[in-house]
Amino acid sequence: MKKILSLTLTALLLAALLAGCGGAGGGAAEEKGITGSWAADVDMTEYLNEMLSEDEEIGQFLTLDNFTIKLLAEFKEDGTYTMAGDPESAQAAMDSLKEQLKGALTDYLQAMIDESGMDTTVEELLKEADMTMEDLMAEMDEAYNAEDLVGDLNTEGKYLFEDGKLALSDSLDEEADIAEYEAATLEGDTLTLTGGEDADSEFAGLYPIVFERQ
Repeated sequence: MKKILSLTLTALLLAALLAGCGGAGGGAAEEKGITGSWAADVDMTEYLNEMLSEDEEIGQFLTLDNFTIKLLAEFKEDGTYTMAGDPESAQAAMDSLKEQLKGALTDYLQAMIDESGMDTTVEELLKEADMTMEDLMAEMDEAYNAEDLVGDLNTEGKYLFEDGKLALSDSLDEEADIAEYEAATLEGDTLTLTGGEDADSEFAGLYPIVFERQ
C-alpha cells in the first residue's frame, strides 16, 4: 500500500523536468522575452493513472478524476529564476487524491475479504485491528501533505532561453547549460514547453506544459 501512496510524490518530478545543469551560454536578447512572472496548470491526471494501472494490487480500484498543480515561475532580468508550486492548488489536488484513495482502499479491502471468504465487512475488519478508515487517512496526511509537496517543488537557479530552448540550472551556484534543455515556444504571453527530442521521455505524459504571463 505504501507503494501506491508514494505515487503522489511523482509531482516532485516536475522540479527535475524543468532542471538543467552545466556550463554557461548566451541568449540575453531572448531572455528578456520571458522576463517576468508566469503560471502553468500542470495536469498530471493521465500520467498518474498510467502509473496506477500498472499496479496489480490497487490499480483496478483507483482512477484519478483530476490531479492538477499550478506551477509558478519568475524569470528575472539578471538571468536567475525561481520556481514554486502554488499551495492552494497543491492542497486541492492532495485533498481530491485522498478522498478518492479512501474509496479505493475500501473497495480494495472488501475485495480481499470477499476473496478470502470471510464473513465480515471492512469496517468490522478495521475495528478488530483497533483502526478506522479515518485513522489510515490521517497517517497518509502525516506522511504526504501539500506543504511538503510545495516545498519540494520550490527551486531557484539560472536560466538561458535561446533558439526555442529553455535551460535551467538547479541552483544559483550553477550556470545553465543550453545543451540540456526543454524545447520551448514563446508566443506573446504564452510560453509552451514541449519536451523535444532531447527531453527525458519519462515525462512525455506531462507535455505540453503551458505557462501564461501573469
